[in-house]
Amino acid sequence: MPNDKYSEYFEIDERYFPCIDDAAIDAGAPWENTYPHSTFIDMLTEMERALARQNSGKTLWIEGAYGTGKSQCALALRRILEVPEEELRAYWDKYEPLKKKTDLREKLIGHKNKGIVLAYRYASGGIMSPRDLFFAIQESVKAALARQNIRYRGENTLKESIIAWLEDADHKLMFNSLLQNPDKEWRALFSQSTTDEVLNVLRKNGEVKSLVDNIFRLADKEGITALTIDSDRLIAWLTDIIDKNNTRIVFIWDEFSDYFKNNRESLSEFQKVAALVQNKPFYFIVVTHEPQQIYVSDNDRGNQSKVSDRFISIPIALPDNIAFNLIGHAFNVRPAAEPQWDILADDLNDRVKNSRSKVMAVARITDPQVMKDIMPLHPMAALLLKNIASAFKSNQRSMFDFIKTTNADDVKAFQWFIKNTGPYDDHPLLTVDMLWNFFYEKGRDNLTSDIRLILDTFPQQQSLREDEKAVLKAILIMQAIDQRLGGTIDLFKATGQNLSYVFEGITDLEGATKAENIAKGLKDKGILVSNPISGGRYVYAAAVLAGDQAKIDNHKKTVRQSITTAKLVFDGGLSTVLSLSPPLRLRFESEPGTGKITPVTTADFTRTINILRDKPTRWNFHAVIAFAKDDAEAAAFRKVFRTAVADKQYEDIVFIDALSTPLGQEAFEQYVDFSAMALYYHGNQNTSSRESADKAKHVLDQDWKNRIYNGQFIVYTYANQEGVKCGNGQGVASVLQTIVTNKFPYVFDFAKNLTESQLKITHAMKQSAKFGITQATSGVVVGIEKNVIPTVWKIDKYWENPTTAALPISKIKVEVDKRIEVAFARDGQISIGELYDFLEETYGFAPCNLSAFIVGFLLKEYGSEPFRYTDSSGEHEQMTHDKLAEMLGNYIGKSPKPTYIVKMTADEMAFYELTEKAWSIPANSCSSAGQAAIAVSNKMRGLSLPVWCLEEVDTTGVF
Repeated sequence: MPNDKYSEYFEIDERYFPCIDDAAIDAGAPWENTYPHSTFIDMLTEMERALARQNSGKTLWIEGAYGTGKSQCALALRRILEVPEEELRAYWDKYEPLKKKTDLREKLIGHKNKGIVLAYRYASGGIMSPRDLFFAIQESVKAALARQNIRYRGENTLKESIIAWLEDADHKLMFNSLLQNPDKEWRALFSQSTTDEVLNVLRKNGEVKSLVDNIFRLADKEGITALTIDSDRLIAWLTDIIDKNNTRIVFIWDEFSDYFKNNRESLSEFQKVAALVQNKPFYFIVVTHEPQQIYVSDNDRGNQSKVSDRFISIPIALPDNIAFNLIGHAFNVRPAAEPQWDILADDLNDRVKNSRSKVMAVARITDPQVMKDIMPLHPMAALLLKNIASAFKSNQRSMFDFIKTTNADDVKAFQWFIKNTGPYDDHPLLTVDMLWNFFYEKGRDNLTSDIRLILDTFPQQQSLREDEKAVLKAILIMQAIDQRLGGTIDLFKATGQNLSYVFEGITDLEGATKAENIAKGLKDKGILVSNPISGGRYVYAAAVLAGDQAKIDNHKKTVRQSITTAKLVFDGGLSTVLSLSPPLRLRFESEPGTGKITPVTTADFTRTINILRDKPTRWNFHAVIAFAKDDAEAAAFRKVFRTAVADKQYEDIVFIDALSTPLGQEAFEQYVDFSAMALYYHGNQNTSSRESADKAKHVLDQDWKNRIYNGQFIVYTYANQEGVKCGNGQGVASVLQTIVTNKFPYVFDFAKNLTESQLKITHAMKQSAKFGITQATSGVVVGIEKNVIPTVWKIDKYWENPTTAALPISKIKVEVDKRIEVAFARDGQISIGELYDFLEETYGFAPCNLSAFIVGFLLKEYGSEPFRYTDSSGEHEQMTHDKLAEMLGNYIGKSPKPTYIVKMTADEMAFYELTEKAWSIPANSCSSAGQAAIAVSNKMRGLSLPVWCLEEVDTTGVF
């Protein structure tokens, strides 16, 4: 029918997923749609040989670039080994390439019947250490055993062994004491307060990695070996399961690339686990983006050979001919429409004889049915679509995305086309120009800058006819892909002949000269230029590039030569990459109020740490965080970095290694491209210049910064020169907190629910101190009494009470009082500075409202009689809550004037009471103030008063 749309003939399987990940698998991504191309069949063949122990005790390493479908292949391998036999046979009978491999099918079924435990895992970004790897393997195998109802599952998984150990009554008491001991760091590190709370979290089926990491750290430091795991224990556990159940274990780990990035310096533990395959049927299959040798660092070549000896490399490729098979396979024809569609597809295919022949030759396709199966996708569009990912950063666009993307996504891709186009339309084929919306309009931000420069030609044009728009779009796409592929596919060059292939089958543009004549017209308008190539042909290209590419290349050269790693770090704002919490900002930030940690690069490292070495630390900590531009710079820098860590002169510096996440060559080139484009557009297209500058900055302050935060860190100190590996920035925060609490175990900063204002110096310092003195809260300090000192709040002599005497606040109070008494006995007074400095140096009190409040609370007994105030100028007066608060607020706020608390005797108190009364006698009650003073003086003559007191009264009786 003339009004038919292609959607009446096709159905796009909603379970078609362009990317196989955890979300796709959970949503039911179908494995049986996996087309069995040659490299997939090679993978199945090697898997069968491995199961038959015919490959010298090796397992599989599946590798392939983005968009090759390796994850789909890994999913299919998993299902083939775990689905019932009838489901496997149905899959085998569905595809012609498999029907020729019945012997392979029967061998695989034989292996399945002998028993296989199939474990599967996706992504490894959070695996930051061998111990993380062991835990993940145990958890995944345990889940597989449960899923397959295997009764014997080994004595314990790691989590279960922890639970069993903690459930023991004696162990529970010991763990409780560690969690609640104020002298230990664990109370601040764990969000759980008791062993029972820890057990409750472990027993749930949620994510427990962070908690297990904390338990490991505690076990390591406290010497609890029962809570640790190593490769030997894991191998023993796996061996026990295999032997007791007389089974084989196949463990497929997709997206394993990040493991090698995070653990690139040590593969020994990994290869030990992988080597189990030589003795037992444990097949550890990893899936990565690159060949295995890419993931072995230059200084670990010994382990490279060991790793290579354990694996058979299975490269999953996507040649053009396979890509066309996959495209055709994705276009599912409705069963009822098959007869009519077969006729229509023949007609459409017949319209593109010349282009079809050329594309088949380039793609090495010998079966004509393959070309019919891709209808209504034009052969030239299909070939360009297969190569489209090359123009994008990190392959955000692929032919799989083009097929899957729905109209609901507001993208004019394949599904939009079949809903809006039919076989009887004037333009019945999806041609190259119709890739424009998907390729450029919706994908522009992810294009490389050189490709974007070409395509940006189109929106700059005005008043073009529809046929001119179609031809211009096609030429620009062809030019972009041709440039990206280095001119290797002659069919992508926008010659007159190739343009006739592009629009073959389209009535308005078909013919040997129609499209070329339009291209010539665009050339006459100055939009295009034609450049001669071999064979007397001319290639049409965007005129904007006639001389501009040379300018852009010069800008790129300038950027590359002028940019330093330090400049990249500064422009990316990487000094704040850790997003420090308020208590850590208070302790570690290099500039107050900024949240920055001092960044270092290979060029400024030594100078920076020498400056920090000469700066004193009291309550605060010096820290540096190291960055690198690329892997080579990171490797060289790390050696210098580790040397400094072991140098005693830098023992007060915390060294944070972020070198595992360098900017990288690809990202650096993106930054260079955007920066060059910003320079190119500057002055004539300032809006485009700003956009390019913003994108260059985004590469650093968004993409790189986020990658760093979510990547591996290593935190070194002089006390721990081996360093602590952290899986992300949050892990670093945990280590930094431990560093603080190790030095100052009684510190209050990390109590729950403290606010940012409470951990800052503000104008409320004096008021904060007064609230501590008067045991009342309001304003900025509200909640401190509940969050920090709830058990001693408004409790008299809490430091002497047996139930509270062991608390940190009580121990600090005892030491403060001792210091005051010693000073009173020696000098009769003590300075506020001496007291606060003692708290700062001994207990890590930091200048903030929290400290003012706590110090006020500790000194509240000294805020009234028998104590007075005096200062270095000799002024003195009665001590009050307000005066003590003022003294504390001024000193913590760095007022230079020394002030003192003075303790008076009973005689001194009596003297001051009388003199104050004398000054308050009304004039009409006495002949003069002088007489009143004489009366007081005479009364006091029998008292032994200190000289500074007698100075108040003239010995002759006159003031």
